[in-house]
Amino acid sequence: MSTTDDTVHDAVVIGAGMSGLMAATTLAPDADVIVLESADRTGGRVETVRRGDYWVNVGTQFTEGNGTLIDALHRHGIEMGSLAGTSLGLYLNGGMVDTSNPLALMVKTKMTMKDRLGMALVGSRIIAAMPFLESQSAIAQKVRATMETRLASYLLKGVNSKLADQIVRSWSAQWMGCEPEETAATQFVTSVGLALADPEKIPNFALPHGGNQALTDVLAEDLGDRIRLNTRVQQVRRDGDGVVVDYLDGDRPARLRARRAIVSTPADITERIVDGLPQQQLNALSDITYGRYVIVGFFTEEEGPQQWDHFFGVSAPQLSFQAMFNHAAALRRTGPRTPGGALACFAGGARADALFDLPDEEIIARFSEDLLSVFPELRGKLGADPVLRRHRRVVPFWAPGRRSSLPVLRDPLGPIHFAGDYQLDLPSLADAAASGERAGRAVLAELGSTAAPARA
Repeated sequence: MSTTDDTVHDAVVIGAGMSGLMAATTLAPDADVIVLESADRTGGRVETVRRGDYWVNVGTQFTEGNGTLIDALHRHGIEMGSLAGTSLGLYLNGGMVDTSNPLALMVKTKMTMKDRLGMALVGSRIIAAMPFLESQSAIAQKVRATMETRLASYLLKGVNSKLADQIVRSWSAQWMGCEPEETAATQFVTSVGLALADPEKIPNFALPHGGNQALTDVLAEDLGDRIRLNTRVQQVRRDGDGVVVDYLDGDRPARLRARRAIVSTPADITERIVDGLPQQQLNALSDITYGRYVIVGFFTEEEGPQQWDHFFGVSAPQLSFQAMFNHAAALRRTGPRTPGGALACFAGGARADALFDLPDEEIIARFSEDLLSVFPELRGKLGADPVLRRHRRVVPFWAPGRRSSLPVLRDPLGPIHFAGDYQLDLPSLADAAASGERAGRAVLAELGSTAAPARA
């Protein structure tokens, strides 16, 4: 038996990830809004596990940039946890080097001459491209257009070094969850360039205290019973000047009507649930591909200063995981060093593909063994009950030539608006938040003075 919500709501937001929550909280003060979320929790790919004084982000890792996301963190009084003064390490051939020191990276890393030449070639190509990523000059635009037609694997052209190949693949996997042969060069160079840059040069590069979920929790709390969990949308279709949404409320078919809809689901789900999408929108959504990850988080039990305290992350191209992120790094900059910590180990791209179907125990054992090979002092201190997540869809990326189709998704399709981290410049948490706010403001402008009064 189906149930119908006879109220015609001002707006329905589909998906309670960062973009959907930001869209809904933008609407909520001035409109009657309902949020439908298929999972039993809000946040989407933002997920944090907390134990005691520490936390592990087992979804998206960092916040950075300016605008909507940072404004919301400040507005809700969430401490930013700056990563300025920390750096990224590289564990290679049994040794650790700080990547913020290019000279040390080349001189102190244990490499053969062939490997050094290979890394020098890769590095020179990344460095040569970086100045053109943000400039609006005619030359910069031409360079970016050329990079958009190239696979990121062009960085390895002429490189006869297995080690350099491993490092480039590791960077691609840890920051985008894909292989260099899958993504356009522009996004790869942007992501890796940010990772290797001095954190002090990246605006608001932070680990919010309590984890990234601290913000989505606050947004969800503000929305209260406007959010309906465990509601899997089956179809969104235009109906006159509004929309009809068919969904499952648990196992029970249900329906609601709204004057406007904001669809903030991943591209493949959006493509499936929105009825009557024109070919341009279908093409744009199908041009978006998602990176994948396997993550294991450890709540550690060490005491006193440790060698990894000043690293926000360590790249490990030769291990079962390709990166370790230190979620306690932002806590080490001030005050005494408290006992314990939180470390998350990531495998992405093809390496994640090879792990997905393995038992939890085997994945945890592999990651634990390799983590102890990097930091032997953690033996006996990795803590009980590691946290494992398999993510088959996380960071969006684009093959060469595919990004140009995306602008069509920034415009509404009649009463249906789109939001998500695929819409703006970089598929980050900040862009997801900005996209949601943008969609919410656009809907408010369309509703005008006829929106229902906000609930107390």
